[in-house]
Amino acid sequence: MIPYQMRLNYTLRSGWLAPFFDALDKGDALGRRCTACEAVSYPPLRVCPCGERDGEWVRLSGRAEVLWRTTGADGAFALARFLGAARMATVRLNGFTEGTRFGQLTTADQELPHLCLVPVEDVST
Repeated sequence: MIPYQMRLNYTLRSGWLAPFFDALDKGDALGRRCTACEAVSYPPLRVCPCGERDGEWVRLSGRAEVLWRTTGADGAFALARFLGAARMATVRLNGFTEGTRFGQLTTADQELPHLCLVPVEDVST
């Protein structure tokens, strides 16, 4: 059997998430508030868990508490809850020491877009 390699290059359009990705490129946190129950999702959800499809964009501080973290060959990652949002997000950690619990969203790496946190003292400041 002869192995073959196939390479695909494609671009995905951001669609309704365009405001979220534009904000992320600048290091800003833009969540989505449900018009029915007012829950804020970050990252944004198209349909709220309550079933509502209508929502509005809201700016968040970008501060988050690290709830769980792991380190692997590709770097350090965490499950974090952003201040003002009801949901959690997976984030890349940049410059965190073992005891650091709070972070601030920073600009995305253009090579590998992601939610990335840098350390801060507390989410309330």
